[in-house]
Amino acid sequence: MSKSIIMPSKGRILLFSYAFPPMHVQMTAAVYKPMAAIARSGFDVDVVCADSFCKELPLDHSLLPFAEQTFGQITRLNPKDTLIGRFRTASRIFSRIPDLMTVLHESAYETLMDMDLSKYDAIMTWSPFHSINSVMVRVKRARPNLRWIAQFSDPWVGNPLEVNRLTKLWNERNEPRMLQSADFVVHSSRYSLDLMMSNHPQVSRSKTDVIPHAYDEALFPSRAKARNEKILLRYVGVLYGRRSPEPLFQALAALFERRPDLQGKLCVELIGSVPPDMLLTPAALSLPDGTIRSVGSVSFVESIEKMYDADILILIEANIRQNLFLPSKLSDYMGARTPIVGLVPPGGSEDALKQLGCWYAAPNDIAGISRALEGAVVHVMNRSGERWCDEGYRDTFSGAHVAQRFTDIISRL
Repeated sequence: MSKSIIMPSKGRILLFSYAFPPMHVQMTAAVYKPMAAIARSGFDVDVVCADSFCKELPLDHSLLPFAEQTFGQITRLNPKDTLIGRFRTASRIFSRIPDLMTVLHESAYETLMDMDLSKYDAIMTWSPFHSINSVMVRVKRARPNLRWIAQFSDPWVGNPLEVNRLTKLWNERNEPRMLQSADFVVHSSRYSLDLMMSNHPQVSRSKTDVIPHAYDEALFPSRAKARNEKILLRYVGVLYGRRSPEPLFQALAALFERRPDLQGKLCVELIGSVPPDMLLTPAALSLPDGTIRSVGSVSFVESIEKMYDADILILIEANIRQNLFLPSKLSDYMGARTPIVGLVPPGGSEDALKQLGCWYAAPNDIAGISRALEGAVVHVMNRSGERWCDEGYRDTFSGAHVAQRFTDIISRL
């Protein structure tokens, strides 16, 4: 009997991220996908993450089996059961400044300091639970030879979505310390990186890079795509505030007025939480019966399957002056190999959709959205076998490509 060949490991990485399955926050999948790709590329990846101690955060166990098969040792953190720990956990202020994970600071620090960190080629952290960075600053002070790669999906200081004054002050105090301590800083959007670096012109750009969110090929079905009775357009995600489906409804109404032959042939499914009043606007009610369906929330793995089986995917972003974020969902849309129509303001998503070569318009451009929808629908009806995007650009979001870019950083440290 021939002996099996065991491939040598490329190295060891410690993933230190509070967001990890089964925690159900936006960042969980954004962390899991590239790190799983790095593990599959040949690295041994251990994990230090938050346990399910925070009842304010929901759980989604769909990624957990994948995570347990992919990663090595997984250490889960809970708040320290000390007098100070109980006080911090009980306080509405001290348990939330800067985020819900701040109560893990002492537990995380002690856990890391008890580990043999010298065996890792790098420690990788992922925000936007920014309190994780203050832990690593403290660890680096004690272990200066550690190689730390800090990843940011959201901007830190100057984040337009942050409104809490105490958190803003905490951010301004701690961001410079992170930049001084980290060996390398990665953002998923150049707009986010530019914002951070504009506050710290003394920091060399040579220790920074922009790497987009990845899609994970292993999570998508290997079967043929579903054949839908109607042309099925799907939006996957939460809708609230200025991230509203109203421009989509208005654009559909304009499309049906211009192309009455399409009435009854399209169905739009909204997968995720939608405020009921968003579905009761004059534009929504003017659409033919059965055009809009609100499906409710599904697990992350199920959402991947729904992306895969749609005929067209809709990306809806808030109508703002500039979007500093590049959503992880857009990378999943690309991985589904399903045509995309984007309702996006200037910023990261618009840049990506432009390079991808698909259909998009600003959220306040109803006529433009209507034309974009028509273009995608015509493609599905008449040219579905033809390419709808730049495949080379799409592949730069693949897990394998993103893993290689992180690997290149590790090799340079």
